[in-house]
Formats: sequence, structure tokens, C-alpha cells
Amino acid sequence: MRALALLLLLAATPALGEVRMASPDGFVIHHEGLKPVSPAAAWAALVNWGGWWPDAHTYSGEAANLSLDVEADGELEEEWVGGTVLHGSILQAQTAKLLRLSAALGPLQSLPVNGILDFSLKPEGNGTHITVTYRVGGPSSLDIGQFAAPVDRVFAEALERLVAHVPPPPETEK
Repeated sequence: MRALALLLLLAATPALGEVRMASPDGFVIHHEGLKPVSPAAAWAALVNWGGWWPDAHTYSGEAANLSLDVEADGELEEEWVGGTVLHGSILQAQTAKLLRLSAALGPLQSLPVNGILDFSLKPEGNGTHITVTYRVGGPSSLDIGQFAAPVDRVFAEALERLVAHVPPPPETEK
């Protein structure tokens, strides 16, 4: 049992990340990670967006200024003295299973694009498999695919931070 727990701990970092598709009218990125905790624990970390999102990828420079109202039509918002930004709106929230947002993040916000961001949590062994998929589409005249690689790098860092942000499971006594 301890060997399995050790394997899960070693696998507690993102294992896979890629640009699945990039074209002038859109892109799809996909990242996965495994954490040796319950889906409920992974969900609690996920919805504490300011606890894991990288500071460098906020308008205020501080991820602690991010908040997420976890319900349909809830908002992922950043607020600081002198400014506020709506990063996305929740389309679907199923506790410990799925968080789906409509979000044109970062530099995409100023473009006429649509973005759908999914976080899927599924039990796997003694842990939770976390999958992040971001699909962005818009006019091909903007060559939106050029944003795929930089956005992919942001999500690689963000998922790594999310997986690290999930508290480890409590030690069990024998």
C-alpha cells in the first residue's frame, strides 16, 4: 500500500500537456495531472483560484485578488484598488466533477473570440485525475492559432501549481 501511495505522490505533477489543434480560427489545449487525493479535496483547491493561479498571469500582479463564485452564471473576477476584470463566467459547476467557464483569458479578452475552459475531476485509483481543456475560436483573419503555444505554457504552469496547491492526503496509521 505504501508503494502505491509513493507512486501516486510521484505522479502528482502534470503528466501530459499539449496543443491538440491550432489553426487560424482557433486552438485547443489539453493538460492532465494526477493527485493522490479525493475529488472533493481537488475541487476545494480548484475553486480557490487565487491560491494556485500564477501571479504573473493576472492584471494586478497578485493571484490573491482572484475570486470565483462557484455557481452557474458565477464569475471568475479579479479586483484590486483601481481596477477590476471579469475573466470568465461559469457555465456549469458540478462539485468535485466539472467546472466549465466561458472565458477569453489574458490577451484574448480584447479579441472577438469565444473560449470554453473545462476542468474535469475523475477518481483514479487512490487519487484524482485532473484534466484541463481550453477551446478558443474566432475569426480566421486574427490567426488565433498563434496564441496556442503561449496559452499552453500558461496552463502548463497553472496546472502544475494547482496540483501542488492540493493538500496532501493525511497520513494513515497502520
